[in-house]
Amino acid sequence: MGTGRLRHPLAALRDQAGLPALAYLRKVDEQHRRLGYGPMALRREKVTRWESGSVVPDAAAQHAMGELHGVPHKVVKQLGWPAWLLQAFPDDHAVLHSPWTPEGTVASTAAAAQGGSMDRRGFLIATGATLSSLGADWAGALADPPAAAATGRRRVTDATIARLERRLDDLRRLDDVLGGGEIRPLAVAEFNLLSQLADAAVYDAETGRRLFSALAEAARICGWLHFDAGRHAAAQSYYISALRASASAGDRASGANVLAFMAIQTYSVGNPQDAVNLVRTAQRDARTATPLVRAMLHMRAGRALSKIGDRVGSARELDAARTTYAAGSSDDDPSWAYWMSAAEIEMTAASAALELEDPRQALASFAAARETSYAADGYARDNALFLVRSADAHLRLGDVDAACAAASQALAQSDGVDSSRPAGALDDFRKSLASYRTTRSAQDFLARSG
Repeated sequence: MGTGRLRHPLAALRDQAGLPALAYLRKVDEQHRRLGYGPMALRREKVTRWESGSVVPDAAAQHAMGELHGVPHKVVKQLGWPAWLLQAFPDDHAVLHSPWTPEGTVASTAAAAQGGSMDRRGFLIATGATLSSLGADWAGALADPPAAAATGRRRVTDATIARLERRLDDLRRLDDVLGGGEIRPLAVAEFNLLSQLADAAVYDAETGRRLFSALAEAARICGWLHFDAGRHAAAQSYYISALRASASAGDRASGANVLAFMAIQTYSVGNPQDAVNLVRTAQRDARTATPLVRAMLHMRAGRALSKIGDRVGSARELDAARTTYAAGSSDDDPSWAYWMSAAEIEMTAASAALELEDPRQALASFAAARETSYAADGYARDNALFLVRSADAHLRLGDVDAACAAASQALAQSDGVDSSRPAGALDDFRKSLASYRTTRSAQDFLARSG
């Protein structure tokens, strides 16, 4: 079958089984007859229409498909099309349904590692009620540090954990500058090592807590890098494993950070209301986190609320982010929160304003970020992305010259960054610019970037 990104769950299931459309339909027909519904019309275009979203299979066809994939009819009816198809991927079972224990975390991380590098699915593995329940399960599973492990092939000491934590910090900062392409294999290797140590090493309770916290952060980094590459099913598998590891470590702040990153993915490619729910869970269960972490969560809530069109709620959360951030840093701030700044809040506010069809406010917030010494050199990918959004704001106001100038800066900034997000944003900008192709600046930019 083809090698492109599989955007629909049914296409991914067929690909996994090696079944062309007509062969798949014949198997569904066998179940359709067995259930007493009679023969189906065996036309290849039927499957094509199901996968394109233009046609929803009738109830009998879905019942037959559920039987074929081992999904109970009750689940098919409860979740509806196409959400119930997500229950048909056996490799996702350990990630979604393992118990919320250290042993379940190890099973989940092993499954995520097995599927992460090869997964071509361009969709989320958990949505709606399934996604919300993961947040609720995390909150309910926050535990004491894992019990000491007395048997295993190697001993994990504080010094070992400290070295592993420093390596994770290096990965975070390399990603800021280079993007995920080159960094992703390194992050996966680090994740695999930590997963193996969590499974078969000797450690005391405090070292075990740090080990599972490090595993949570490694999984979160892998989730972020796979999201950055557009590998959404793999990204979500890593994120869910990160959530489990943070619960095993009893690390509320780390889990809240994972939920915030899950929200970014969810409002980008899923249902924005699901993203709001994830951030709300994080805020509720991280009330005792440092001001820096709470400011980050307010900021993410503001962005998620802009995605559902809640102008008042978004502004309230962004103002709360500014106020909370102004409380200053703390010795207890987690190392992974190094990137949080006043400029980051303003850049997020600008993106929210653009989402809410207020390009003037977006440009004002972009300018405010620059005035707070936004460190563009240290965050090449993010800076390129924000420059494209600034270009979009200028274009919406009819200032083609300013739009092309900002987009040209984004193009130069993204040259050394391996990331699908700035590249995709630039592609979208080029499409928006097409109606201005008679202007000189548009012609120059399109020629330079084509």
